[in-house]
Amino acid sequence: MSAFELEPRETGDDLVLHVEVAGELDLTNVPEFEERLDGLGPGSESALVLDLNRVVFIDSAALHALFRISRRLGRRRFGIVVAPTAPIARTLGIVGLLQAVATGESAEAVLVAMRS
Repeated sequence: MSAFELEPRETGDDLVLHVEVAGELDLTNVPEFEERLDGLGPGSESALVLDLNRVVFIDSAALHALFRISRRLGRRRFGIVVAPTAPIARTLGIVGLLQAVATGESAEAVLVAMRS
């Protein structure tokens, strides 16, 4: 079984949930990943910013989960922090996720993209 970690980060804004994700996201842990994210929030008005720079592997089940989150929250409430050199950056680009959500190399950049 692969492992992942979720680490909430302080944003100074009660309407923004910033979570750093590390490890592997795949079929074996996607249900737990989604459940733990739901447990953290976001609320009905909150935005979710996922930092995926420390994710070293992602499969199609996890990509589908990210697309589900994107559809549920929309571009103004869901964003991804990912540097071009991140292990999964190329995969996210190939499947079109980086075009579907607000993205940036920092949480601040993602928040700006969400508002534009």
